[in-house]
Order: sequence, then structure tokens, then C-alpha cells
Amino acid sequence: MSKKNLIAGLDIGSNQICCVAGACDEEMRIAKILTAAAVPCDGIKAGAVINIQEAALAIGKAFEETEKIAGGQIGTVTAALRGNFICSKGSKGVANVNHSNREVTEETIENALESARKQIRIEPDQEILQIIPREYILNQQRGIQNPIGMEGTYIEVDVHAFITSSSNLGNINKAMGSVGVSCDNRVYGYLAASDILVTREEKELSCLVVDFGGLTTGIVHYVDGIMKHTDEVLDGSDYITRDIGHRLRAAYSVSKGIKEKYGAAFVYSDFSNEEFEYRAADGRNIKKCNRRELVSGIITTRIDRILYEIKELTEKNNYGDEFLSGGIILTGGGSNLPGLAEAFEKAFNCSVRTGSPNPDKVIGPDEILLNPSYTTAIGAVASNFSNSKIYSEKKSSKSGVVSKISKWFEEVF
Repeated sequence: MSKKNLIAGLDIGSNQICCVAGACDEEMRIAKILTAAAVPCDGIKAGAVINIQEAALAIGKAFEETEKIAGGQIGTVTAALRGNFICSKGSKGVANVNHSNREVTEETIENALESARKQIRIEPDQEILQIIPREYILNQQRGIQNPIGMEGTYIEVDVHAFITSSSNLGNINKAMGSVGVSCDNRVYGYLAASDILVTREEKELSCLVVDFGGLTTGIVHYVDGIMKHTDEVLDGSDYITRDIGHRLRAAYSVSKGIKEKYGAAFVYSDFSNEEFEYRAADGRNIKKCNRRELVSGIITTRIDRILYEIKELTEKNNYGDEFLSGGIILTGGGSNLPGLAEAFEKAFNCSVRTGSPNPDKVIGPDEILLNPSYTTAIGAVASNFSNSKIYSEKKSSKSGVVSKISKWFEEVF
């Protein structure tokens, strides 16, 4: 595979920056993943920049490591964004088929999407991040996903638009730009992840993708083959860590280690109970805790709350349990918690699986593809094949980022 035109997917998450490098095979229309890197970041909270220098440092390290291991220069950067500064709106557009043979072309689609874009009302401090065509209607024939080449006289499009805060987006661009990283495309992170995880059959049956992150949990709901709704719960796996810390009076790093080693979503039938020791917050005293008490008294309470919030969102938008014949697909760093799939099965009364990228869309090393922490960044790479209209500022920066990042590090330190 040629490494001259590497594509980087950058996932700006709650507490880390994930960067995945790959390339797109135009003939096979598949993304080939080469390498990935994850760097802790204190400058990003719930997808928003709270410290530009810290955010830039993490972005720079992630890109430098990824580009060096990949052995080539990154030519295109697609950033996956998420957070409560992003909202969504629906819109519709229409366009005439202006050809003697009445054949729908790419220009026809562009005109319809532009018509839909003009109908979207946004505030002065907002801009359109991405527009997703949900379905096309050709001469009143509904449910069309790709109308190019079909015949008709006029076409309608139903779109899902993601609107973002211009100031937050500007801070992300500043953090990236300060280390010489140019953002060529921007996509909505939860959608980028779900696009590579869900099969066509699951979409047709109706399913829910749950991205269990650190400070937020995103949902993407497909109904009858169409993406109907997206939302975000301001709760995630980091809150489990914080709950453990408060109850056991332990430092965050100690609480995280306890969660990863002894944690579970609930006390299941073959649950292995044991007593474990941990160091208290003062760094000196050694305390003991029972695993059953940890799970039932701390973790399950938080999981139940998150499940309730997700259930409430789906019912509020009229796409509840009855629209989950295709099941639930879990992803995100928090999805590794033992028993989480079973907890979702009980709450929603449907099948649940942990998502992995579809091999007809993405190929690469299992240690990257099967790590849910990288799914969103992988989806950002694969989104370069998407038919979705992406509105973003284009910048040219094709000289690689390693030399620029190294120079920035020298200036700062």
C-alpha cells in the first residue's frame, strides 16, 4: 500500500486524543488502517477545549507518533468532533432534474443538498459541521439511498444537519494549527463510528448504537434503514471512576485501576466475589473493599442511571424499544466493562453486541480494529468514502506534521 497519501482520523474525546492513520483503496472502496496512537489529554473536556496549550501538546504527540510509525506523511486530516456544543436539526431540499435524459447526476444531488442547507436557521455563533442525507424522494418515490443514475423530473432530500459552536470549533482549530496540523474535513464523531459498525440488515431492522465514552455517551438510532436520531447523554465511564473515588476515598488513578480490575456492570449469576486492598487518598493507609459491595453499591447505580437516561431519550423522540429489532451495538472505551452488554439486554429487551468495524468497510490490525477506543478515529478515516455533504474550511498542508510539531515543542519547552 502506498504511504504517500495517508489519511489521519483524529478523535477529540473526553480525556484523550486518538489518532489513526490509514489509506483509502478507491477501487475496493475500503479503508486500510496502518497504525494508531492514543495520548492522554487534560486540555479537552467532553469534546471541548479548556486549555489550548494542553490540547495542542496532546494532538502534536498523537500525530508525531502516528506518522513516525506509519512511515509516511499524513496528507489529509479528518477530525471527529462531539460534545454538547453540537446539536442537530432536520431539513428538506428539492431540485429539478435538469437533463434531457431526466437522469439524476451528482450536480442534481448537490443542488438538492444546497437547497436543504439554505433552509437551516443557525445562530450567529454557529456553523454547519456536516449534513447527512437520510433519504431521497424521486418523483414521490421514498426510501431511496443513492438516486444517481435514476430517472425522474424532480428530487427531494431529507437531511440531518449537525450544528456546532463556532467559538469551540475555533479553539479546536487553534490547538491543531499551533502544531502545524491542518483540518481538511470535520465529521460528527458518533456518526463516524456508527457508520463502520452497523450492518445494512441491522439498519433495516432498526437498531441503536451506543458510544460509551469517558464523560459522555452518544447514541445514533437507525429506523427502517434510515438514521433517524442522534443525541448525547452527559454521563460516561469516567463518572464510575469518580463514584468509586468518592465512596472509597481513593485517588483517581487508584479508582480507575479498581474499576478496570474488579469492576462489572452488575452482580451476575457466576459473579466471582473477593476482597481486595487499595491505597487510600492520603497515600499511606491501606484499606479493604468487597468486590460485591463495589459493584452493587457503586457501579450498578451509575449504570442504571445511564441506562435510564438513554431509554428516556429514545422514548422522547418516538423511537423506543419497539424500534430495536436489530439490537444495540456498543462501542467506546467504556464498553469494555464486564456485564455491560447483559445490562443493556435486560433494560431494552433486545440483542446486544460489542461493535467491531465491518470488514467490507475497514481492514487493518486486530489490535487497532478491535479496540473500541479507536473506533471513532477509524470511522473518521473511512468517512472519506461517505456520500454525506461535509461543510468545512479547506486548508492545504501536505508537508507532514512531524517537523512542525518538533519545532513547536522546541519553542514551548
